[in-house]
Amino acid sequence: MRTSALVALLALAAAAAAARAQDMPKVKDTEGLFLDMSKLKLGTISSDDDKKKYIYTIQLEKARITRSTLKIVYENAFDLYRQGQFEAANELTRKILAIDPGYEDASILNRATMDLKGSVAPRASERRLLDDRFEEGMSLYRQGRLAEASEKWDEVVKLSPGNLKARYWLRKANTEMADEHFRRGQRAYRQHRLHETLDQWYAALVLNPRYPHLTRAIAKVEAEAREEDANEKLQAALNLYSQGLVLESLKMLDKVLQDGPGNVKAQKLQAEIRAEVANQHVAEGRRLYESRQYDQAVSEWKAATDYGYDPKAADQLIARAKEQKLREADARRRAADAAKKQEAETKKRQEDQAKADAQAQQKAADAKKAADAQAASQAEAPGGPAAPAVPAGTSDSARKQSQQAYLEGVIFFQQNNYEKAREKWLLAKQLDPSNTDAVAGLARIEQLYGAGQ
Repeated sequence: MRTSALVALLALAAAAAAARAQDMPKVKDTEGLFLDMSKLKLGTISSDDDKKKYIYTIQLEKARITRSTLKIVYENAFDLYRQGQFEAANELTRKILAIDPGYEDASILNRATMDLKGSVAPRASERRLLDDRFEEGMSLYRQGRLAEASEKWDEVVKLSPGNLKARYWLRKANTEMADEHFRRGQRAYRQHRLHETLDQWYAALVLNPRYPHLTRAIAKVEAEAREEDANEKLQAALNLYSQGLVLESLKMLDKVLQDGPGNVKAQKLQAEIRAEVANQHVAEGRRLYESRQYDQAVSEWKAATDYGYDPKAADQLIARAKEQKLREADARRRAADAAKKQEAETKKRQEDQAKADAQAQQKAADAKKAADAQAASQAEAPGGPAAPAVPAGTSDSARKQSQQAYLEGVIFFQQNNYEKAREKWLLAKQLDPSNTDAVAGLARIEQLYGAGQ
């Protein structure tokens, strides 16, 4: 919208500018009005910061173009005013103020053209207007209202640059106001209100840029103000440090050194605090290292270098932590492999033992069947031994132990160890006299021994 308004404004000013086209300097070419993007070397815009900078640069350039354009339009309006074409000048100034309400010269010209619109004798009316403005300024000056008087005379000078009387009184009023600001600054300085002193003296310098020795005095007070501000920030940094807010204290010291890079106190205090923070990171890294938290330890040692710790020493600590981490990882891997191997071996032994037990049980069962069959055949034979009666007092535990002893005897019998087999079967018979299996086994042993004789 603003660009469209500028285009329309230039179109309105074109007719008025024709009268002074020969005297106007030529407008610069587009290289002077628009950004030479190749010189910016922006490259690919990806980050938010780059985008913000790019947009801000464009906004600045648009503002510069706007000011340049408005200046051209104002000059056209002023030419119309000088030619007595007050209505046309008023229209242009209204357009300018619609775009930039703070354009002071356009505001002064707008007020003047409003007062002069419809004048029959433009020159005479303009002179009366200027005389009235001047007299208003004189009246205000006599009342001691110097700032308001200065504004009136400034209007006269803007509307009539060749008015020497208005220039003189404007300069006189500005000089007197500058003197007053200077005196106020002196009073503030004696009371050690340094920032107020600078405000007053800068105001004096704006009103009278050639004020004697004022720039030197301002430089002196600025140095004192910087030192005072630095001392206050140093004290604030010390307070933060005493409260344990170390990082906040360092940020405050950074501000001190930004304002005064040569501040020795701030440099010394910053170096001490940074060294302490670095040592804290190193100590925490060593504690984590002892706890085998190697990654966290490395992070702490890297942070220590940010606060001035020797990078070479930090690199050595980091390398040691990484090496120890690799060694422990390798040891854990070897231990896992060994445990897996041991587990496999144990499992195999258990399987082999289970298989052997199953085979032994099968052999015992087969031997029992054979003994049962032999005992049955002997019992059926004439004159064979009668089955012993089961004693009434034999317990279940004795019968189980007797059966176990019998099975052990069967194993010895199969191994041809007849003596051991006889001992086991005798024990089985003692534990449970009704154990027919043990009786049959003993009979078998007796037969074998008899056959041997």
